[in-house]
Amino acid sequence: MPFERQTARKVRIADIVTGDFVKKEGMESSYVVTPLKEKVARARILATVVSKFMSDDKNFASITLDDSTGTIQGKVWKELKPLEKVAVGDLVDVIGKVREYEGDIYVVPEIVTSIKDPNIELMRKLELLSKMKKSGEPGGKGKASGENEKTGEEEIRKKVISIIEGSKDGIKYSELITKAGFPEEQIEPVINELLGEGICYEPTPGKIKKI
Repeated sequence: MPFERQTARKVRIADIVTGDFVKKEGMESSYVVTPLKEKVARARILATVVSKFMSDDKNFASITLDDSTGTIQGKVWKELKPLEKVAVGDLVDVIGKVREYEGDIYVVPEIVTSIKDPNIELMRKLELLSKMKKSGEPGGKGKASGENEKTGEEEIRKKVISIIEGSKDGIKYSELITKAGFPEEQIEPVINELLGEGICYEPTPGKIKKI
């Protein structure tokens, strides 16, 4: 049976550190079961580096990540390249394997990308909030219900589409939210729907444009 690389799932740090770690043997990947019941073997975390350590013999390095929901460590042994250029204060997008040792859940970074555009951080938060809402978890509102709510969503959708159509070169997410005049948590699922339906797309990270 060929080896299948696990998909890196976008998650909040809180979902990882409060999840249940399931250790597997052999070629089967260990994973964390998050509060949303996702099985995460490889995580994708967008967070700020709040501390960094590198051993004198260059055989071990670690960083502490904070995304406002919690903190988690990223640890590497011998192959320190993923963390070499990382500095405290950097906003980074980390893809890594989820591991556990003596009850402590951490990640082993494989790819660490420095993020300069704050709109990317905003979009990630919107994505994760949408996932929480669909699951009905605390912090989300679950599935939409009631005629008034449906009417409100349609109104927001029309307003968002109108604003996007008026921006020939695309519009930044933060600017779209400001112009729409609705709460961020109401606009976010509309944006995701438009992207999912193929009505709009992202010409560059943090920007949305009508097809």
